[in-house]
Amino acid sequence: MSTTAEKRHHGGTDAPTRPLYAVPPEHRFLGEFRTVLLRYLVGAFLLLFLVILVRPAQIGAAQAETAPWKYQREQVEIQGRGVLNAYARLAIRSTAWMTRSSIERQRDVYRLGLFDFLVGGRTAEGVGGWREGNRRLLRDGTQLALLGLVAYGILVRPSARTWVLAILLLLAATVVITKPQATVQKAAALGTAVPNLMLGAVSQIAPSRETDGAPNADEAQKRLATRYWDSFVAHPLSRVQTGTAVLATADPARKPSLLQNLGRNVSGVHDWAIGRHGPERAFIATSAVGYVLPFAITLGVLAMIAACAQTLLFLLCLAALFVVPLAVEGPRRRGQVIRWWLLPLLATVALLAFTSLLSLTVMRVANALHSSDEYVGVLLAGSTWPIVALALIRWRLARQRGKVPRRHRLFGSDPS
Repeated sequence: MSTTAEKRHHGGTDAPTRPLYAVPPEHRFLGEFRTVLLRYLVGAFLLLFLVILVRPAQIGAAQAETAPWKYQREQVEIQGRGVLNAYARLAIRSTAWMTRSSIERQRDVYRLGLFDFLVGGRTAEGVGGWREGNRRLLRDGTQLALLGLVAYGILVRPSARTWVLAILLLLAATVVITKPQATVQKAAALGTAVPNLMLGAVSQIAPSRETDGAPNADEAQKRLATRYWDSFVAHPLSRVQTGTAVLATADPARKPSLLQNLGRNVSGVHDWAIGRHGPERAFIATSAVGYVLPFAITLGVLAMIAACAQTLLFLLCLAALFVVPLAVEGPRRRGQVIRWWLLPLLATVALLAFTSLLSLTVMRVANALHSSDEYVGVLLAGSTWPIVALALIRWRLARQRGKVPRRHRLFGSDPS
């Protein structure tokens, strides 16, 4: 047998030298970037979670409101005895709690950064107090450090990039120590500016009935939240108390007197007010809970993601004073700065903007769904879409269970 035939029979000798599949450099870079961003976000979440556990605080007390919003003045009070009335009272209060929590979490995203509120401000105050107590030592130490850098540059003659980098890092540390509160405020400003810019842009580009004509982003958010509260709490509460939606848009301070007057003059309203319609109340309360639950969960998750993005954005902006000077060391260092700092910063801004946009969309969709209930003219508020959803789920489950071959359905389980 010839050598050529034997090589051909065994498949040749060059099979192991075939080139393997190589990942393109751009795909490898995108994969590394996604991994870095995900790790940054997970780290921000763990850090924020740890700070909340160690230092709990009342976020709502961050800024005193001179004019409370409607949901802050609403009193969810339902009279009546019996199991059904007690259940309706509990369900309506749960609905109000979920709606109030989702509104407040959204407000926190627009007015403050959670990590900055819990850690940044207090740390800046602590650094400022320490600076006032050691002002002379810090001034003399900074001057000696600058003189030492100058002498080092003259005597040792290092590379210009290394020398300039040392000076820039010293200046950055000096700025952080001498201006801690201003540094923290500048680092946290972007975290609240992005959601407010998105709210203003959406109000201008795609105005709705709630935000049309709002003078600023805060007023637009207030109108949107008020409409959201009226849809999911005020309407079912009014129907539980009066049987109609007459009190849905009334001033919360006037609702007790209006309910008393209506109950005194209209017998039907009186029966609803004292709790003689327990089954109807239970149905209204159940539909209200089912209505608000998916929207409250979605808004809560989006607020959590936005808080993590704000925390990461705050840390990246705070690190800018020490990271940006590294770019003077050369192209390789600039590439690392771009990969590990600039791109994650831009991606975090985009994530925060997208989360804010999605939150606004969810609130608008929720208001639109409730408005469709009003247009259809349903007897009880908040009943159309939960019933439709339950019907679709039941139809889907029945269809999955009924996936039996037609021959089996016609002739029984035994095809013979």
